[in-house]
Order: sequence, then structure tokens, then C-alpha cells
Amino acid sequence: MKRLNELFDTDNDMKIYSIHSDSRYVKPYSIFFCIEGLSVDGHRYVEDAVFQGAKVIVHSKDLNYYHDKIIYFRVENTLVELNRVSNLFYDCPSNKMKIIGVTGSSGKTVVASMIKDAMAKYCSSGYIGTISLEYNGRKEECPYTTPEALYLQRKLFEMNRAGVKVVAMEASSHGLALKRVDSVHFDIAVFTNVYEEHLDFHGTMENLMASKAKLFSLLDEKGYAILNTDEVRFYTLVKDSIKSHVLTYGIEHRADVMARNIELFIDHSEFDLQVHDELHHVSVPVLARFNISNILAVVTSLLALEMPIMQIIDMIEHIQGVDGRMELLSHPYPFHVIVDYCQHAKSYEKVFQFAQQVKKNGRIIAVFGAPGKKNYNKRQKIGKLANQYCDQVILTAEDNRDEDIQDICLDIQKYIEKPVSVIIEDRRIAIEQAIEIANRDDIILILGKGHEQFMASAIGNDPYPGDKYVALEAINKIFKGEEDNGKEMEQIY
Repeated sequence: MKRLNELFDTDNDMKIYSIHSDSRYVKPYSIFFCIEGLSVDGHRYVEDAVFQGAKVIVHSKDLNYYHDKIIYFRVENTLVELNRVSNLFYDCPSNKMKIIGVTGSSGKTVVASMIKDAMAKYCSSGYIGTISLEYNGRKEECPYTTPEALYLQRKLFEMNRAGVKVVAMEASSHGLALKRVDSVHFDIAVFTNVYEEHLDFHGTMENLMASKAKLFSLLDEKGYAILNTDEVRFYTLVKDSIKSHVLTYGIEHRADVMARNIELFIDHSEFDLQVHDELHHVSVPVLARFNISNILAVVTSLLALEMPIMQIIDMIEHIQGVDGRMELLSHPYPFHVIVDYCQHAKSYEKVFQFAQQVKKNGRIIAVFGAPGKKNYNKRQKIGKLANQYCDQVILTAEDNRDEDIQDICLDIQKYIEKPVSVIIEDRRIAIEQAIEIANRDDIILILGKGHEQFMASAIGNDPYPGDKYVALEAINKIFKGEEDNGKEMEQIY
């Protein structure tokens, strides 16, 4: 609860019990903010909010009717005002914790999750992002990768009240552009990489990079910017405008933290970790070169948090992977299954390249599809990549929404000429088919869904067990049954 004069420049000391931007959830003695969203204008729902009990209306346009007993504040931008007021209403929670924001086209989830897990050994830590919202053993679904300002401030308040000291959160380009984190006090900002993505929203690569760069403008002089020197365009864009401390990491370009002499294996990676002038050989349970870059981002962030280097090395050598992010499934049979979220064409390329680098005599079998009503150009790109790197391809459902699955798969398939490719619309059957045709040393890549346990359709999200569960169930069904019956597994032995 706050007094109105604690939130606005007014003499009125009315008690305010809640603040809202959705009229459906308005309660008595609350403030309603008329937010102009991408598809809905909150000014249309003022009367609903008043009926529900709102006593204060914050708006930026003329209203059709003004009630005598309602207080109105007209502002230039209601979203800016919502950021300011929600931060005050929840007692500026980000000022009371260490907040690490991670932005980039890919790697945000892995880096933020690993920072959270590393810090959990020393203090109560939290995570906010694509997978969930987590702290103190609690885990709940997050509405967006970067939640809206009001939700975010409320959750940071709850985390602080629960004793959380460090929060690692993903800061998406959408979230940054839509001002969702404008009132969050960041201590550390981390950049991973930038690909051509979300241009339907941002318009140009320049706008996209400007959105990501905004995170670093939110740092003060005491903060730390963690930059990837291998991403030359972005590094050049922001390096001279940052007013905080800067620490860098990279593989190809000189940086404070580097990886040298990299060796990739199907189940781990090894490299020499160089921190300034120190060199340490490390073995980490993550797959692919791009994940080594993510590990470097984590190491650099922990250095900014003043963790000793030997503790950091111990942490990364025993780090837990992230569900659905280059996750090698555990089973006793002589072929390999990797599940990855893989949302961008560039991510597909890197996963395929990794499989090509580590495979022995086996084949690369890929199972994937493409989302409906979204980034049609991606279908051509991933089709061409599969044609270049894969030996067999099974195209299947992946969040088709209201598009026909067969049509989506045909859009991809026309770019696949060299490998054998088939369309199996049911994703469970497609995964089971990939497992069934596996030979010794084959690498099966199940791409596009990662940790997700739903399938987006025209009427909402349909339940789906998840790629990992489906694959392990198929392995157990196909091969465990044969072992139990005493049969020879001639196919893979």
C-alpha cells in the first residue's frame, strides 16, 4: 500500500492498494494506467476500470467522460509513467539486489541461467526469462522472455522480500524497445550476439542493435558492461558511449577473457581459459563453439561480481546444462540425441556445424519444422542448411498456429535436394521414426522446441510432452524392449 502523494505530485494522500494496466484485474482503490499497446489501447477501458473500483486514472489522450470522484492524471507517455510509478509502488526493488541483464539474439537463457546457478552456491539467487521465473526453489511460468514493467517490478519485489540477493534476467530486444525494463537498476549488462531477427518488429538491423544497446545505457558509472569482441558491429556501436566499467570476452578477437586451443567432443568441450595474463585448461560439460562463447560471458560476469578465478573455474567445470539447450540425452545406446531450442537460422547453422565436426562414421539425422505465421524467409534458410549438412531430414509440426503443417514442411522441403527427406506431421511419430532408424554413431538433432511443453495452434497452446520426454520414451520403447526380450540389436551393433 502507498499514499497517492508518494507516487504523484499531489496533496491527496488517498491510500492506493494496487496498480493495473489491465482493466479486468482492477480492484477498489487502485490506479489504472491507459497503456497503448501493439493491438489494444487502454483508453478504451477506462469506464470498465472505474466500474471495478479504480480511483485514479493515468491517461495520455482526451477521455469521453470524467467522473467527479475520480482523480485523473494526464501525462505525455503512460508507459513511461507506469515504469516510474510501479518502481516506487514496489519500493524500488532492483536497487536492493544485484541485477544482471543479458541481451542478444541467442544465448540469453543459457548465460542468465548459468549465472543464477553459479551464484546460488553463495547466496539466494533468481532467474527471469524464457524458461520460467525461479528463486528459492520456486518456479513459475513467465509470460514473456522479458515481462511487462508492472509484472516485473512486482516479481522483483517478491524476490527481494524472500531474501534474494542476485537476479539474472533476460532482456529481449522487444522488452527493451517496449520500455519494460526502463525503471530497473542494472548492475551488470551482458551482450551475447546479434543476428538478423524480429525485423518485422524492429524494421532494420540498426533499430534491432539500438534496442539491444539500450540495456547498456541503463548502467551507471559503478556498473559493468560485458561485451563480446567477436561481435564487431555491436562492439563498435556501443564501446565509446558506455559510461560504466567495461569487461570483454571473445574467441577470435582480443579480450579480457578468452578461449584458446578449443577441442570439441560430443559430450563436452575443452579449452585454455585466458583471463588477462593467466591461463587455465578447463573441461566444461557444454556442447559446441557457441556455447564456449556463452561460458566466457558467464566467466566475465562472475569476475565483475568479484568471484575468485579458481572458484569460477570449479563452477564452470561442474556447471549444469539448461533444459533444451544443446542437451545431450543420457541413454546407454551407441548413437546420440541432442535437443535444442534453435530459434534462428543462424542457430541451425551452428548446431549443424557442431554435429559435422564431432561425428565419426555416423549420419546426421535432423527432426524439425518451422512456426506458422512467422518469418517465412527462415524456411528457405533452414532448408538450405539441412541440405548442406544433414544426411536425413524428417520435417514435422512446430507451432503451426493456423497454417497447414504439410504446407509449412513443403516450403522447407523444396530446398532439400541431397539428403533423404520425409514429412511426418505428428512430431511424436517423427521423433520416434528418427530413433528407430538410428545406427551406430548417428547424431539425431531434434530442433525448434527445446524445453517447451506445448504446441501453438490456431486456438491456443495444445499440450505436448516435450522433445526430451518423447525421445527418451521412444528409445525405451524401441530398444529397451528388445533388450528385455533378449534380442540382438543388430541395427546399431
